[in-house]
Amino acid sequence: MKPDFNLTLYLVTDSGMVPADKTLAQIVDEAIQGGVTIVQLREKTADTGAFIALARSLQKVTKNYGVPLLINDRIDVALAIDADGVHIGQDDMSLVEARRILGPNKIIGMSVQTAAEAEAAMCDGADYLGIGVCFDTETKQISTDALRGPAGVRQVWEHALEVGPVRAVTIGGVNEYNAVHVLDYTRSAKGVPLEGVAVVSAIMAAEDPCAAAKVLRSQVSFAMERSWASKQATAYVDRSAASVCQAAAGVVARVRATDGARPLVQHMTNAVVMNDCANACLALGGSPIMAPAAEEQADLARNVSALVVNIGTLTSAQIPGIRAAMRCARLYNTPIVLDPVGMGISTFRKSFVYEILRDYGVHVIKANAGEVASLLGSDEVSMQGVDSIGAGFSDPAAAVSALSRRHRCIVVMTGRADYVSDGTSTFAVRNGHPMQACISGSGCMVGTAVATFIQTVAHEDPLAGALAGLVAVNVAAEHAAVSADVRGPGTFRPAFIDEMHRLSDDILLSEMRVERA
Repeated sequence: MKPDFNLTLYLVTDSGMVPADKTLAQIVDEAIQGGVTIVQLREKTADTGAFIALARSLQKVTKNYGVPLLINDRIDVALAIDADGVHIGQDDMSLVEARRILGPNKIIGMSVQTAAEAEAAMCDGADYLGIGVCFDTETKQISTDALRGPAGVRQVWEHALEVGPVRAVTIGGVNEYNAVHVLDYTRSAKGVPLEGVAVVSAIMAAEDPCAAAKVLRSQVSFAMERSWASKQATAYVDRSAASVCQAAAGVVARVRATDGARPLVQHMTNAVVMNDCANACLALGGSPIMAPAAEEQADLARNVSALVVNIGTLTSAQIPGIRAAMRCARLYNTPIVLDPVGMGISTFRKSFVYEILRDYGVHVIKANAGEVASLLGSDEVSMQGVDSIGAGFSDPAAAVSALSRRHRCIVVMTGRADYVSDGTSTFAVRNGHPMQACISGSGCMVGTAVATFIQTVAHEDPLAGALAGLVAVNVAAEHAAVSADVRGPGTFRPAFIDEMHRLSDDILLSEMRVERA
């Protein structure tokens, strides 16, 4: 009988990463104690005798824990030690021949990089697929005909599911910082996830393999059970405007009720609006911190409730800090709000936004129509500087919904009318005032507000959290614009902050104008 196997946390060994004071068997033992569920022994240069001896030493460990041991490529070694199975690549012995030699009761997995390879492996009877390479690494590089990043993995995975039921993991550069993003992003359109992740250096090169495995196992479990993407397929289908408005008001009430323990909202933001965003955060019930240095991100991340990344004045010097902040936010599953200010105006901005969306992902994209068009690769909306120009999308609801589905996140699009979508439910927001367009930073303050409110519900109901932030700013603008003290943009700005401070959940619920789009 074929052994049961669990692909949740799949360890691929590399003897070249074993320190002098340990053996490979010791590292595998520690990794299994930390949560590794299946082990693949990969030795590219060992001769047959040494390979068999090493395989036997690992087999003693894996059998002790009831964890399957697979041999990479070498059918002869697998036969010699009666391993639980093998994993083969595209350039190795054919799967059909491997099955003929090993028989029906051994596990056979296969590496695939394209949809065609996945389909062929399934037709030949692969027990599971190793889809990659997700990210380039020293041991794995992406072939020229394969798609790059989680988007490429998802395309292969969705095609495989169309062919039939199959089990799969992804491999290549997956670690504790990006595992949740990768698993969330690669879910199929119907919400079907990969079974787990395969890692090499994330455990093999760790100072403490057991601790590293524990963190990775926790991240995989979070992606499977607790992240919003794991619940989104069934939890938020066809929501009514009334229900999401009620939920948004509840979010505001929760933040206002915790005034003594304000959420810490970290800003990696532009210099033009830093002060305004800090004051908006305080007025809405949060506690802002502007912390751009890469060196302090690991210390800060333990206490940060939400991270805002705003590229309005992006420089090369800022990029290492943003990368470090996003890595740390992902480690702690802290919600990230991205404001890709003016990304369509330069290759520099656009390439950086594409990089962070691919490598880390975000929980909310807050953008104007021109920025949404750039993210979608559409020429329907033009930009002048950092502002959208023209009439906007012919179907704005379809645009935000498409972007939300593409990046598995909430999308907030600001404009004459604002739109919010989780890819399933999309709403138009009619609150706001033209005076907002007369001051710098009003859109950036929306990103701050979204982060301030979404942190309470980021993994349960981020749509309500994003809507709360958007409408809070817009309703405050409506109140400020009719204030007796306001005579123009200069007097509007302080009144705007005042009205954010006065906002309550009752005011929000009674005045928000939200409709299904």
